[in-house]
Amino acid sequence: MDPILRQFKSSDIPDIITVENRAFPDPWPPEAFTGLLDYHNWILELDGKLIGYIMYHFIMDEAVILNFAIDPDYTDRGFGGYLLNGSLSELIARGCRRVFLDVRKSNLVAIGLYKKNGFEELGIRKDYYRHPPEGALVMGKALS
Repeated sequence: MDPILRQFKSSDIPDIITVENRAFPDPWPPEAFTGLLDYHNWILELDGKLIGYIMYHFIMDEAVILNFAIDPDYTDRGFGGYLLNGSLSELIARGCRRVFLDVRKSNLVAIGLYKKNGFEELGIRKDYYRHPPEGALVMGKALS
């Protein structure tokens, strides 16, 4: 079955929390997701199962990726690129012209995905992450 990209719903929060806890060494607390219902967020489903999500803060013509994860059981299959590009297409249709993100400097898989999809390195945020302590690479992309 083909993956389905759709808008985030409040009923998705439990599954998002499950993916978050599986995907990150320092996951967001569950309450962090309840305040994001009015943001520009998409989830990716496969065979009726939530396998990934991406959350943006979008204002005027710029967006910031707040959180993005694919369930570890579904990585290395192209789903991250599918979710990233599908959600960026939605933002472009809403007038977005630039997108930015922060990513752990050690997260080479994510950095590779972003670079493959046209993101460029813009700078470093020293000591951005706490658990474990690490800097963040700031990346951005102009959208057409």
